[in-house]
Amino acid sequence: MPTNVAGFVLLVVLALPGYVYTRAVDRHVPKRVHTAFMELISIFFASVVIDGVTLVLLEAGERLGLWYGPSFRTLLLEPGPYVTDHFTATVLWSAVAVAMACSIAYAAGAGQWQRLLPAPWQRRWRERNRRLEPQHSAWWLLFREHPDTDVHLGCVLDDGGYLGGKLHSYSRVPTEHGDRELTLSGDISYRPPGGETAEVLPQVNAVAVSSRRLTFLTVSYVERPDGPATTPAANTADPAPSGVPDDPPEPPPDREPAPPAPTVPGSREP
Repeated sequence: MPTNVAGFVLLVVLALPGYVYTRAVDRHVPKRVHTAFMELISIFFASVVIDGVTLVLLEAGERLGLWYGPSFRTLLLEPGPYVTDHFTATVLWSAVAVAMACSIAYAAGAGQWQRLLPAPWQRRWRERNRRLEPQHSAWWLLFREHPDTDVHLGCVLDDGGYLGGKLHSYSRVPTEHGDRELTLSGDISYRPPGGETAEVLPQVNAVAVSSRRLTFLTVSYVERPDGPATTPAANTADPAPSGVPDDPPEPPPDREPAPPAPTVPGSREP
């Protein structure tokens, strides 16, 4: 534990990348229920790993002559005199190191690098997270099953009514309870209790539904219109099936058949 202000500031700066990483992860994963001790351990572990990677990269660049790097041995043995003699360079290097570490932490936690993986690896990654993460809610699993599609929901209410529309947002808490809500947007279809058909509500663009009112929920994955379009083949004519001869061409309708040959008297037809 730090014993002075300088030590406390140094601890906060070193732990900042771990905090950035956990915040970036929380933006695209279900809300997790952790104790304060578990949160501190997660931040500390992530900070140690990210700070170590950043120092290795900066030290490798300094050895290759790409940029300035301080003498860590002198800095550890005689920190006061070294910082006094190289104050500006040390401060600038520290600022760059902290910014680089936070950038690495956010990039690793945001998960955008997963899109660069091949499709089989992405499926394996999702299956691994599904098996190993015990706090996935049913909503989280259903609504993120196909991330490249639009999710449309059909909500059957406890009074027999029906609501349908495109998923807009939903509660990410892992605990299954009735206080959760989801919202629908776009064209909202509604069928009153006892009705036979659902109609689009005029001048309604969004609606919130409490899980207490839901009897069951249907989920449809609809391909987005901006998805990759299929390119037609160069030759659009369907070839004749193998082994089946083509039909002979019919004669033109304006052409009359040739008259029969005249019969010569005394001759016999073959």
